[in-house]
Amino acid sequence: MAVSGSDRGVSVLPVTTPQQLAQFREVTRKYLEWLGEDLSFQQIESELFSLPGSYANEAGGCMLLASAAADGGGSGQGSEAVIGAVALRRLAGHTSTVQPGQLVGGVPLERVCEMKRLFVLAEHHGLGAGAALVRALLAEAAARGYSLMVLDTLERLEGANRLYCRLGFEPCERYNDCPLPGVLYFARRLDAAPAPSGSISGSEDAEAAAAAADR
Repeated sequence: MAVSGSDRGVSVLPVTTPQQLAQFREVTRKYLEWLGEDLSFQQIESELFSLPGSYANEAGGCMLLASAAADGGGSGQGSEAVIGAVALRRLAGHTSTVQPGQLVGGVPLERVCEMKRLFVLAEHHGLGAGAALVRALLAEAAARGYSLMVLDTLERLEGANRLYCRLGFEPCERYNDCPLPGVLYFARRLDAAPAPSGSISGSEDAEAAAAAADR
């Protein structure tokens, strides 16, 4: 797998090395601190310990990291810092409300993937990293043969939810039994074109720090 992208000095690359795996784990822990929700019902500690787990390439998933120059501008070699992350997994096996053979948004469960753990470090908000990560993940999902991407988010994450809508996601039916209050569900067909880069404002990307808040 080879993924690269650039959005206002932001690069997006796949997690392929032990060092990158540790960086993904570190960003996810910062995401959990920022989110301030109890995700023990997800067995989150087990997920972090066993990475890549359901995000592994051979399981139909992937993990991506966003990086930018340490000073927040440019992309000089040797000065890049990891500023965000996102992951992809098959929805099958991670939903209690949809059975194999059933449809999600008109698509068989086996061809549906889920976005997880989108997070951009607060000190790097406004660079377009959230949008760059989502665009790269959409491309990865399409390359893996998925037809639909879903995600769950929280109503209070207004900036993230606006970002999803700008990138073609639409509200969809509930697909899990998340116990958190204010959960919203979005889906996007992967044959639709992403929104152009210029349509995402820095303020909206800044709030797109957390998205897959539950399962």
